[in-house]
Amino acid sequence: MITNVNKGFPLAAMGQSIEKFLATKPNLFSSGFQFPIAVLRKSAIEHNLKRMQQYCYDEKVLLAPHAKTTMSPQLAQMQMDHGAWALTVANFSQARIFLDFGFKRFIIANEVVDPDSIRTIAAINAKPEHEILFYVESLAGVEIIKKALAGVSDVSVHLLIEIGMAKGRAGVRENDQVVAIAEAISQDPKLILRGVAGFEGSVPGDSREREGIAALSAFCQKIVDAATKIKSYVEDGPIIISAGGSAYFDIVSRELNKFGTDSLVILRSGCYIAHDHGFYSRRYPFVGATPDEVFLPAIELWSQVLAQPEVGLAILNTGKRDVGIDLDQPLPIKRYSGEILSMKGKIDHLNDQHAFMHVDSTQEIIVGDLVALGISHPCTTLDKWRLIPMIDDDYQVVDCIHTYF
Repeated sequence: MITNVNKGFPLAAMGQSIEKFLATKPNLFSSGFQFPIAVLRKSAIEHNLKRMQQYCYDEKVLLAPHAKTTMSPQLAQMQMDHGAWALTVANFSQARIFLDFGFKRFIIANEVVDPDSIRTIAAINAKPEHEILFYVESLAGVEIIKKALAGVSDVSVHLLIEIGMAKGRAGVRENDQVVAIAEAISQDPKLILRGVAGFEGSVPGDSREREGIAALSAFCQKIVDAATKIKSYVEDGPIIISAGGSAYFDIVSRELNKFGTDSLVILRSGCYIAHDHGFYSRRYPFVGATPDEVFLPAIELWSQVLAQPEVGLAILNTGKRDVGIDLDQPLPIKRYSGEILSMKGKIDHLNDQHAFMHVDSTQEIIVGDLVALGISHPCTTLDKWRLIPMIDDDYQVVDCIHTYF
């Protein structure tokens, strides 16, 4: 049901079910939507899903998309329908949300040290078709797991040793430590070692420059080396080797596949489904490719011009409460004043509820006009919206996407 916590929806829709609202065939510009409001372009999402599915097939890798990007069971199901092997989440709290919606296989891309979570995960793994893997990166972490499961029978935890880098986040710093961790895991039959994992996005610098590519490749080679060292300890199926955000998954695929056969190379890219107009658009593997090969930005944040207090300055009614700015300011991409028009401008800063947009004399903007903003890095924009209209290319609302941040 649509309620007053669902920002931007028409006042007339309050109290309606989603089905009844969609039956009215709402349009973003003519059905009373309140601005600002974030929307998702259906055609872009479907294109990105198919493009990533084809890429993984061509490169002989699997995909466990990081669902913390959207925290949307609807979008996650679309990813599974397009061949995803599992969902990646950041913690067990996120996994619980998706478990409630029927998803069964997860990678928790962090070490789990909470005893209650460890015991619950171990019990879930005893259920048919369920599997939750999580990271361990130290002997201390192994001991916490063993202690949490002491006295509990018919349970198991499935573990990936996390490989890290100096000055990075978590993860084993030196590969000579991984055998000791694998040996400690092997001493308890409730602990099952499945492979290794890492996150290449922590490699410093711009990894599309020569030095950056070399550093990123070296880190991926470190993951492969760790896999080689602990392969004999992996007894339950092919060894898993995993990395890959949404910026450099081509380098990850190339390097991790050098391990050879009898392995599962799993990418964890998540932002690809929405893509962006900023960070990823400048760095991801398909920059400069043909229209059929690129990802398409799926998120638009539509806001309204509140004022033009100075020449060349327009104040929009959107701010930090509505759009993420962890990497870049939002980018004006189009406007609506009775019709969709092109837009050029620059937002230099945001307040909580206002955006300061600078435009040149060629932009005929008036108070009340609507401006669409593109975003950089989707994670911290989507988490500000609990119900998001999905639109077709004519801005007809065809679905409503729930998020559970």
